[in-house]
Amino acid sequence: MKTAKYNLVSIIYQDIRYFGVLQIFLLLSVLITAMLVVLVTYKTRCLIMHREALFLKKENLDTEWRNLILEEKILSHQRRIERIATDTLGMCYVKSMQNNILN
Repeated sequence: MKTAKYNLVSIIYQDIRYFGVLQIFLLLSVLITAMLVVLVTYKTRCLIMHREALFLKKENLDTEWRNLILEEKILSHQRRIERIATDTLGMCYVKSMQNNILN
């Protein structure tokens, strides 16, 4: 009797080729889906962090805007302007007798 030698790699390849195509397809689709889920989760977290940074920046700009409006109101107050004009620049109100009309 002669014993036959079988090549194990070719037997496994033939079994997979004939009987395991669906299983290989399902395995690959599960792996690809898992990788895509990880990628989408990562991108989502990056976008959430970016949104939070923009929100903080908006809050800081709103606070600065409110402070600038208050500063503008304080600096444009009429009494303050009159005081600076009289004290610093030496200006005064013109009396009706001091008016000279030139023709």
